[in-house]
Amino acid sequence: MATQTIPTYPVPLTAEEAREFSQRHIKKHQVAIVLLHWFNAIVWAIELATGSALIVAPGYRFMPIWYLEMMEHLAGGRANLLRIHIAAGVAWTIVFLVYAVFGWRHYLHAEVLRKEVGLDSDDMVWLRVRLLKLVGRTKQELPPQGAYNAGQKLYALLVYSMVPSIMITGLVMAFHLTGPVFLQWAMLLHFVAAGMVVSGLLVHVYMGAVFPEEHPAFYSMITGTVDELYAYRHHFKWWREVKAEQTEWLEKTEDAAGTEEKSLPVSQTQA
Repeated sequence: MATQTIPTYPVPLTAEEAREFSQRHIKKHQVAIVLLHWFNAIVWAIELATGSALIVAPGYRFMPIWYLEMMEHLAGGRANLLRIHIAAGVAWTIVFLVYAVFGWRHYLHAEVLRKEVGLDSDDMVWLRVRLLKLVGRTKQELPPQGAYNAGQKLYALLVYSMVPSIMITGLVMAFHLTGPVFLQWAMLLHFVAAGMVVSGLLVHVYMGAVFPEEHPAFYSMITGTVDELYAYRHHFKWWREVKAEQTEWLEKTEDAAGTEEKSLPVSQTQA
């Protein structure tokens, strides 16, 4: 496939083309990203389960009494419940800081800033059209998207903006690093930041695990790949980038092979 034959805008596929696309897979996530994703999911499950059970004040409690009693029983008391919450949070903070330091050059700078949170003009149109579609006010087609759609980028922006606050306030609360006044503010900020992430997390989990159209995205966090048909239909700009890179690599390989063949003695080229 020459670069100029790659469509600049998604065109309808024939049944045969769709079948061929569905049988080919392209890599979307590195192994480190998949492992980090599930580590993050496990830690957040632990933190939500324990953190919600630690809020017992009548004016702020949002979990039923039976849940609080069940969690205290499973942990062997409230003190142990708090220790589990702190231990999981500290481990989460250390892993992410290590990953940020060593992954900035090779992954975070290019992948996160450009692909995960970098909003462009197509993303802004996507958000507007998507909202209008939800209320049945337009039939306009959604513009092509990159490796992540605009909704996923907004959630990523929310997470990346709230995570530092969660980490810092969590450490302040766990080790009493400030005085009582600042400690109270840290508690408030911690709960607000965590609540904002959880609100987006509910949508994220629904879209990935429940919404049928996004099932390939969910499984990509297990296999690291998505089928080409899904990439073409939902992340066309990213699909086009991948195909252009593949084409460029193939052309270089063919040129190198041709050059090597020309340099061989006549007896070898005729063998």
